[in-house]
Order: sequence, then C-alpha cells, then structure tokens
Amino acid sequence: MDSAYDNSPEAELPSCAGCRKRKLKCSRQKPACSNCERLGELTVCGEGWFEVPQELDDSSEEEVFEQPSRRAASSDHTDIVHDLFDELVEAYFDHVQPWIPMINMRGFKERVQEDTEQRMTIVLQAMAVAALRHVQRNGQPLEADFAKSETSRLRRCVMLGAMDGLSVENLQALIMIAFTDIGDGNLSRAWPIIGSLTRTVEYMGLSVEAEDCPNRPAVLPDDSSLPPPLEWTEEEERRRVFWNIFILDRFSSVVKGWNTSLTAADVYRRLPICGGNWFHAEPAITPYFGIWDHSRAKMGNSITFLPGHYPSPSHSAGGEATDAEAPKPPSSHAAHHDSNSSVDMSKVGAFAYYVESIESLSQITTYFLQAKIDFTNRLEVSLWLTRFKELDLRLVHWKMYLPQQWKDSGISREIMPGVMDPNMTAANATHNTSLILLHQRIAYPDVELNGIRLPSLCSADTCYNAAMETANITTRYLEGSSSTLPVSPQLGICAFVSGRVLLVHCRYYKTELADEFGILVKNLKLMSYRWAGHGKGAQDAYDSSFFYQLSNRLQSLYQDYQNGVQGGLSITTSMNAQASDFSNILGDSTTHQNLQYAAAADMLPQTSDLMSSAQNHVDLGNNQWQVDAQSSPTNSRDELSTISQMLMNNDFLEMDRIISFEDMMPTGEIAQYFKPNT
Repeated sequence: MDSAYDNSPEAELPSCAGCRKRKLKCSRQKPACSNCERLGELTVCGEGWFEVPQELDDSSEEEVFEQPSRRAASSDHTDIVHDLFDELVEAYFDHVQPWIPMINMRGFKERVQEDTEQRMTIVLQAMAVAALRHVQRNGQPLEADFAKSETSRLRRCVMLGAMDGLSVENLQALIMIAFTDIGDGNLSRAWPIIGSLTRTVEYMGLSVEAEDCPNRPAVLPDDSSLPPPLEWTEEEERRRVFWNIFILDRFSSVVKGWNTSLTAADVYRRLPICGGNWFHAEPAITPYFGIWDHSRAKMGNSITFLPGHYPSPSHSAGGEATDAEAPKPPSSHAAHHDSNSSVDMSKVGAFAYYVESIESLSQITTYFLQAKIDFTNRLEVSLWLTRFKELDLRLVHWKMYLPQQWKDSGISREIMPGVMDPNMTAANATHNTSLILLHQRIAYPDVELNGIRLPSLCSADTCYNAAMETANITTRYLEGSSSTLPVSPQLGICAFVSGRVLLVHCRYYKTELADEFGILVKNLKLMSYRWAGHGKGAQDAYDSSFFYQLSNRLQSLYQDYQNGVQGGLSITTSMNAQASDFSNILGDSTTHQNLQYAAAADMLPQTSDLMSSAQNHVDLGNNQWQVDAQSSPTNSRDELSTISQMLMNNDFLEMDRIISFEDMMPTGEIAQYFKPNT
C-alpha cells in the first residue's frame, strides 16, 4: 500500500482529552483534532491535543491519561476548583446564592461527590467565576491578579461547555455568569447570555409547570426533554432556575428599554416557595403568577381586573377575569389545585415577592413609559392618565397586602429576627423605584402636559419620599450586614434612580438638594467595594463595577447641574448627551427633558414638604389643547376632565404608597431588631 495513505502511526496515538470527555470520534490531528479546533478547546481550556511524552511512547492510552500530576506540572496550572472546593462552595452560598437562590445547598457537596457524569463540573466552574474574589486561603484573600486570571479562564470554559448541550446545570452556570458580568460592569457581555437563556429555558420546557407542558406539533418532535425530577426539591430547583432567568430578562428590558422575551404566551409557572420550606424539603403549593398578555394590556384596555395570580393556566392573565379575580398578592389570594385543594399562601417567601416587584417595574416600563401617546389628542391623554391611575392602584394594593414580616424586609420575623432578607430588601426598594418611574412624568410635567390639571405636587411628594426611603433601605441593609457581602445590581439600579430623581426634584422645584443624594452616591461606592472583594489589588474591579459606574454617573449629573446653575448650562443637554451603556437606563431622555421646562415656567415651591395641601396642583400655563380631527371634542374632553378630577380627589392623593420601615413598627422596636455589622 502507498505510504501516503498509510495512517497507521496516527492510529496508534491516543484520542485527545476533549473527545474522550465528549465521547466523540477523534481525528488525532496535530496540534489539535478537528473537534477541538472547531470548539476552540486548545486555546480556551488548555485541554486540546495531548502530547505523548517521549518516555511514554509505548504506553497504553489508559496509562497515558492516568498521569494528571505530569500534566499539571508541565502546564504549571492549579486546579483551583478542587484545591479550594470547600472554601469556594462556602463563599458562593454566603455571597452569591442569596441574590440568585437556585441551588439547594442542603446535600450539595454530596451531590458533587456522587456526580459520576461530571454534570456538576460546569456549576463548580461558574461558582468560581462568581465567588472566587471572596475566597480566602489560610485566612488570607487570594491575590487579585491570580483570581482575575482564573476567573477569566474559567468563564471561557463555562461559556464553551454551557453551549454544548441542554441541561439544568448549564442554565445555572450561565445565570451565574450573567449575574457576575452585570455586577462587573460588563453589560454588553451579559445581554447575549440573557438572550440565550430566555430561549433555552423555553426549549427545555422550564417556562411551564411539568403537568402543563403542552405537546406541540413539530416536523422533528423533541425527544430530548428533561427527565422527571427525582424529588420535590429538584422540581423546586428547576422552578427557581426559571424565575432567576425571568428576573434577568426583566432587568435587561428595564435597563435598556428592550422588549421582554418571556411573555404570557410562554410562561405558566407557579411562584417559588419560601426558602425555608425548600431547604427543609417541606412541599407546599403556590399560585401561578400572572404575566400580562400584550394585546390585553395595550393602551385603551383596562388592566384593573387582570389577575395577579391564578389557579391554573386556563385562568391565566391572558383570559377574561372577574371582580373575584382582581389582582391580589400571594398573601391574600387563595390559589387552588385543579382538585380544589387549598393552598397555604403563608409558604410564599421573599424571593416570590421579589419576582412580583420586578415584574411591576417591567409593566410600568412597557405599558406606561414606552407607550406611544399623541399628547395633542385628548382621548389618548385620558387613556394614558387612566393607565397611570390603574398602575398606581396596583402598587398600592401590593404594599397593602404584604405580610407584616415582609414590610420591613424581614427584620421582625420570628426566624432570624433583626436580619434584613436580601430578596425582600430588593423587592421593597424596587417597589419604591416603580413608584418613582410611574409618577415622575406627572411630578415634573413638561410642555406637552400644559393645560391639564394634574396631581403634580402629590406625585412629586411620592417621588421625593420614595427616593428618601430607598436611601434609608439601602443604608440599613449595608450597615446591618457584613461588609464582605456583595449586593445585587438591582439595588444599584434602585439607588441610581432615587439619586437621579432627588437631583431632578431640587432642580425642578428650586429647593435644596437633599442630603440623601450624597448618601446614595456613597452607598453605591460601598456596593462597588463589596462587589470587588477584599483581595490585594482589587482596585481595578472596584473602579469598573456596575455600582461604581452608576455612582460616577450620578456625580456627573450633579456636576452638570452645578454648571447649569452657575453658568446657564442646561442639565438636560448633558443628560441626553451621555453615550455610556446607561444612556437608556429607566427613561433618562424622557424624565430630564422636564428640567428645561421647569426653568421656563419659573415654578418656585420653597419647601420639601409639598403636600401641605392635598388640593394643590401645578398649573403650567394657559395653553389650549390642540385636538386632532379624529378626536371627538365633547366626549374626549369629558373623559379627560373626568380622569383629571379623579386624580385630584383626596382618596387618590392620600393613598399609602411608599414602603417605609417607620410605618411598620415603632422606632424603638426597630432599634431593638437592628444589629449593625452582624
């Protein structure tokens, strides 16, 4: 046979490590086989072609691959995941798990040890990416450069491995990566991961309950669905994986103004159960959570009776609802199985309320702030104001029906009294942020709203006090928790929006800037410090984090404001000229256009207590409405006048909207529960 076709020498070479791991046929090419070259295995994970040492040339394939120490020595590479396994797992569950609760920590180490298929390897690698900066070895933090290089290497491994198949572990790993990328300030790296997660979670059938999973006709039916969970805790873990992806989807939608990916057409999921029940494996039933159908919630359709929860997919938020199905939070709405068995709603915990709060924020962004309204058409304006009133009422009801133990973020709980629950803290701060975003256009009206009576002072008071309470909430959490514990980027968003509205408020109404503005900037820097970890040389991570970028932006807005006051420069110009990743955060361009009109209108209330009279309203001028030909002058004027009058009614003005610790218990009791730096 021609020697050119004699490939027997290559046939004697062993398969590479990557092909062995994936059980693929190896082409045995040098320096990388076709599979490794296609997957980038050689450059990414350092496990490409395995060069056979000369002295082992005659050894069998099994003997060659039983030399891990030789490989480690030749590459001078430390297996950080296994060398610091206990420290890494502890750091993850202490620092990261509270914000993305999706892995049952009870028996986790045993699951890893029993993982014969190595499915947990990618989870451990992602844990290292998220928590390595918080790991200590021999009581000392890891060197920042070492932690950074290992984190970067492991992130590449996770990204490669997670795209290699569909599994719950892959989803968990990508959630950790996306969460970490956001906190690191690398938002452009997080968005494509979140986009992939929202589609993959649907492919895997995790956006619906197992018993509700539909059989959809397809040319090639899916035969790769997940096996049934072995126990109830695994089922809840899958449910929590979905809700964490849901939160990431809503976060990206709110921050960037994008459409949500997980919609009512795709989601039929029960809310996550209380963390204590999950940890102790105590099953209980929670209601399905109502996601609004876009066609049902479009402008002009009432959202008053869209249910917040429902007992089964046949009663979803996309269907018709009666007064009995009016939206109520889990604490007051009794959901039922198809068998009509009662559900104990006391088992719904802080994570479920966090899901609800961030969905409310998303609803305000999608169905109010982004609504396209012709403000020369009185009918459209009346529909817009009606939507404002309906959304405001839903937020009031959400606060009203919160269980007592969650109104103060869990400080008064019988279990762990005095400790603020991370998810409930984020939920309460997000609720106040929703109020700010909903009321800001009414509180600081621009020229488009000239000629209409609005409860502007009521809304301004709502925005101002919600921002003050958010400063209080974030300060209390930072002071009452360990200085080594990071916080969620969602709290950073809440602090940023609150600081921004305080700046807008003082500029618009020409009052002194509240001290809480500086407190919020300081809190964002503390959040950045916590996120970076305490390793030597962690300054780079501190300077680039999401929180530090937000604090810098607030300071930049303040400087622009100062320049505008002293030199006549409009703050609006500098705000709209921002070209950073945060240029679209939560409606900058809409809210801050109002500042230029404030100077022109010369409105000068001199007190921060704007609600001295509930009947007061801001009259921006005597401009007449320009009604287009498609609007009925009589009917539309009546509808607009009616909703305007309703918004000026004392029942609306005096609603209890804002979450405040002091409203929930006497100050002395708060001091009793509050234990700084525990």
